[in-house]
Amino acid sequence: MTILIFQQSLYSQKEIVGKVEFYKSVESDYRILESFPDGTIKNLTNRKHKIKIQQKDSIYELETDSIGIFKCRVDFKNPIRIKVNDHSPVFNETFDFDLNKIRDTLKLRISDKKLAVYRDSIAEPDFFKKYNEKQAEIDFQNGKRQLLWYIAGWMSDEYFNNQNKIITEFKVKKIEFVESSREEIRIMFRYNQIMKKLIGINKNVW
Repeated sequence: MTILIFQQSLYSQKEIVGKVEFYKSVESDYRILESFPDGTIKNLTNRKHKIKIQQKDSIYELETDSIGIFKCRVDFKNPIRIKVNDHSPVFNETFDFDLNKIRDTLKLRISDKKLAVYRDSIAEPDFFKKYNEKQAEIDFQNGKRQLLWYIAGWMSDEYFNNQNKIITEFKVKKIEFVESSREEIRIMFRYNQIMKKLIGINKNVW
């Protein structure tokens, strides 16, 4: 009888293979806006990650190999929730899967945005506090329709003409900054992305 139960348990199980992969939250020809370079993204992926798999009342905890791959047997009848690096506030992510729909390796793709935001907030804490993404939502709710621009000597007339068109068309306030740091520029970009969406601007600001 014990053998039968064991066999039935095996028949109801399915081996899953997962691969943790980090990706850039921002890719741009303008390198300052890029969240992290290719080498950093590769290093974030190719390391050991902590995995927690939840399925009904069962929890499986394991670790990937050094290139982010793991294997585990689970009950194929029930959906699963996979938490990657649940201990970390910047490397973590949660994924839900219906096992009936899984036909290949599970790609657990994690954005580098949390890490990028954290890095910039540490480097420019006062600027971040004033112009973070949550603050953009609050500003809009308080009736502030504003976009952030930084000024540099190499900028073309086309840049300023585009700026003026957006200000006129969407009736937004222009806030300018001179000699901004790389971190401040990325903070401005993320602020503008939220404000653009709320205002309804579907064109590039910079």
